[in-house]
Amino acid sequence: MTAIFSGDLYARAALRDPLPFYREIREAGPAVFMPRRKMWAIGRFDDVRAALKADDVLVSSQGVAANAMINGASSPITLTSDGETHMRRRRVLIQPVMPKPLQNLRPRLEAEAQALVARHANGETFDAMASVAAHLPVTVVAELVGLNEKGRARMLKWAAATFNILGVLNLRGLMSIPLLMQLQRYAKTLDRSEVVPGGWADRLFDAAERGELSRAEAKAMVIDYVAPALDTTILATGHMLWLLAVTPGAYDALRAAPDLVPSVVNEAVRLASPVRGFTRAAVSDYAVGDATIPAGARVLVLYASANRDERHYAEPDRFDIARNPRNHVGWGHGAHSCVGMHLARLEMELVLASLVQQVSRLEADRPVFAYNNVLQGFKKLPMRFYSA
Repeated sequence: MTAIFSGDLYARAALRDPLPFYREIREAGPAVFMPRRKMWAIGRFDDVRAALKADDVLVSSQGVAANAMINGASSPITLTSDGETHMRRRRVLIQPVMPKPLQNLRPRLEAEAQALVARHANGETFDAMASVAAHLPVTVVAELVGLNEKGRARMLKWAAATFNILGVLNLRGLMSIPLLMQLQRYAKTLDRSEVVPGGWADRLFDAAERGELSRAEAKAMVIDYVAPALDTTILATGHMLWLLAVTPGAYDALRAAPDLVPSVVNEAVRLASPVRGFTRAAVSDYAVGDATIPAGARVLVLYASANRDERHYAEPDRFDIARNPRNHVGWGHGAHSCVGMHLARLEMELVLASLVQQVSRLEADRPVFAYNNVLQGFKKLPMRFYSA
């Protein structure tokens, strides 16, 4: 008998507080049908990881959105490709954000993080989302991508709109269409003379000249750098700061054991899960436990639910700085795991290390939630840093 989830993950209440909805999906079965959205959902940890590895059956090349309009109009980007096409695009895209190239970038990021924390360690209230969480992605990453002024000015709006439109065509999705069209038009008309020589976007044009990408792919894949590199890191960083401020004893324990910084980053990304999940299309029947998702079905793979699965994590809703859940799916899993996860991890670790060195106490007021069809996190987070 097919397990049914009668709720709506894209309703305002579910976007604001999704955890009860995720729990209901996990308890209903390994795969559940959502009649309101005519999709299936997979929410348990082991099943999500298996689904993300099964990219020959649950494919991304038919789109990863929860609506047919966007899935039918996908650009030639890495996110919406499979097999050899995906690997060919990914090989080019990932080169500047692998651990070894990032080591050359580390001194600059470290200096930026140290100066950033120092500017705010005065006990005054500031918005941690805009002033701290967004600083490295918006200033440093935007420069590294090497877009022109028009592109840099609109990166954040374009990124948020991209994720909104990957949900259903509710009001949030519909209102994001003009911004998505702007982004696609920008990418299609982008000329090599408009990007910074030697930047990441410029490297895509290099790959096209070498025959590794088509010129259309090189232009479209600029979106792969713009959309995923910003909001996900910003939201995860903001959530990490909030967790450390509101969890009794957590920040003091971290300052006493600063070697736990990588563990805290992993735990924060697990709990934040800035991307709720993407959909995939089943090209043949797919078995999940005692359930079978039929060929032709659309499947929502819920990273955020998997990261809270009590079947895998003890007390999954508790922030444990020593847990170090390195197998979390906050950055995906398998062939489609986040290209920028090494950069995101580095940025978060350097901000956190700078905090531990310079700040003795964190305080946070009530955050303002950001409503998005695919992303989850804060729009604003009032905080105070007190100098050590």
